[in-house]
Amino acid sequence: MVLSAPSGTGKTTIARELARRYGFHHVITATTRKPREGEREGVDYVFVDKGVFKRWIDEGNLLEYAEIYGNFYGVPKHHIYRPLSEGKNVVLTVDVRGKRSLERVFRGRPGYRFVSVFLLPPSLEELRRRLVKRGDPPQEIEKRLRLAEEEMAHAKEYDHVIVNESVERTLEKLAEILSLPGEGNLQGGEDG
Repeated sequence: MVLSAPSGTGKTTIARELARRYGFHHVITATTRKPREGEREGVDYVFVDKGVFKRWIDEGNLLEYAEIYGNFYGVPKHHIYRPLSEGKNVVLTVDVRGKRSLERVFRGRPGYRFVSVFLLPPSLEELRRRLVKRGDPPQEIEKRLRLAEEEMAHAKEYDHVIVNESVERTLEKLAEILSLPGEGNLQGGEDG
């Protein structure tokens, strides 16, 4: 499952809760940006320098990647293929471009069910409040709000769109979409 949303909408929180409550493997993205306060290596991101990231690109070790705000973000192949080979459901938090790349790889591929969900903030004002609370600098907040409007214009490309008013409501909607907790396995078979 791919989750996309404007920065500050809560996609990482939702992905972590899917992992905690339903056993999804939350695929950790690699990035060249510096950690924010409180972020941890291997939990929030795999933090690498640009030299390492570019070597990964050259060696074909990334399933998808993009440059955003001057930093690189990408999904190391082994971060997704290992848990899938173990029969686990995976959830990735990526932008619209990342979703398109992953969709090309997995949509319609035998043995997999690809589900894309776009999370919307309740409003742009609420998104601004969340970004301020998170501690983003004012110039970053304005840039992220402009980008949020652009990203939200692509929500119609997703299988499902959910307004993330609260973690609980969003998880209830996802559980319904994915038939969780009963048949929560997205891998294998005609039903999933």
